[in-house]
Amino acid sequence: MKRWLFLLLLWQLWQPLTSLANDRVLSQVMAALAAASSVEAAFREEKILAMLQEPLVTHGVLYYRAPSYLRKQTLEPQPEDFQADGDWLTIEMPGQGRRDFNLNGHPQLRAFVEAVRATQGGDQAALEEHYRLEFTGDLASWNLRLMPRDSQVAEYLTLIMVQGRGAWIERIEMLETSGDRSVMTVTPR
Repeated sequence: MKRWLFLLLLWQLWQPLTSLANDRVLSQVMAALAAASSVEAAFREEKILAMLQEPLVTHGVLYYRAPSYLRKQTLEPQPEDFQADGDWLTIEMPGQGRRDFNLNGHPQLRAFVEAVRATQGGDQAALEEHYRLEFTGDLASWNLRLMPRDSQVAEYLTLIMVQGRGAWIERIEMLETSGDRSVMTVTPR
């Protein structure tokens, strides 16, 4: 009995130390990401949808420019263009034209945009505004789990997992409440 009590006490002391170490490393990762004023990368995204028998695969280019410009330009199989700059999101699709959204009026869209933009910008405060964060790893290889704070966002989105190495985001996986998911791998261009 004394042994179990000792182990429980030890575990309770260990948890805060682990949390402090993770917070320190998360701060280092955010600082490394924030140091990159611009990023251009190729992406491959696989969307696994319940209504499709095979994943939908797209390829394109991601652009980031500090502090608030993010562009996802899909080149194949069909061109699409998503640009977020400040509070505005512009979406262009063939046959559908151009649509502009003020992100202040669309909290669900803002949460999706900030998951990538704030992570790439190393803006932990913006991430924490929209998500509960769970961080593991070290500067060489890290994982960041984002769970939506907003109940409206949580109706559609279960979790976003971001994996990286140093100042580079390598993979972003989004899990939707419907069971659909997308996995984007990012490589230097």
